[in-house]
Amino acid sequence: MPPIIPQIFGILAVATFLLSYQQKKRKNIILLNVTSRALYIIQYFLLGAFSGAVLDILGAIASVIAEKKDKPFLKKHLKAVIIAVNAVIIVTGLLLYENVYSLLPIAGVLLHTGAFWLSDERIIRRISLAGSPFWFVYNFKSRAYGSAVGDILTMASIVIAMIKYRKKEEKNV
Repeated sequence: MPPIIPQIFGILAVATFLLSYQQKKRKNIILLNVTSRALYIIQYFLLGAFSGAVLDILGAIASVIAEKKDKPFLKKHLKAVIIAVNAVIIVTGLLLYENVYSLLPIAGVLLHTGAFWLSDERIIRRISLAGSPFWFVYNFKSRAYGSAVGDILTMASIVIAMIKYRKKEEKNV
């Protein structure tokens, strides 16, 4: 397979991910984030970066569960569900250990998906921003160069969205 194919999936994943943080509504942020994760998963499998692929699968599942956090069952057992989801991510990540770099997606997934359990879009963006450097290093080391560049763009996009929505809030006060 030409080496450009995984990079194309990575670039598409990045574009979708960047678009996600420009959304105003939490639900749309999560929907586009899950779509982006699916594209990243394909890229990681094509590159042989299995810990990134598996952790992104878990991240997508965690994001979907978090999007449904207001459903009665989840609302009633929210703390237990969050602990269980995070435990599965951590244990799976540790079982997939290859080297120190394979630990980075654990932190990235925990931060990105952990943010979705919250309701405040501003805090979602801040916590997601903290997860991006972990993915940047992992992507660079895994030869997912399009995604590594995308991580830089993602951080910039989140900062832009934070500024944009802060200015809108200040105008409405």
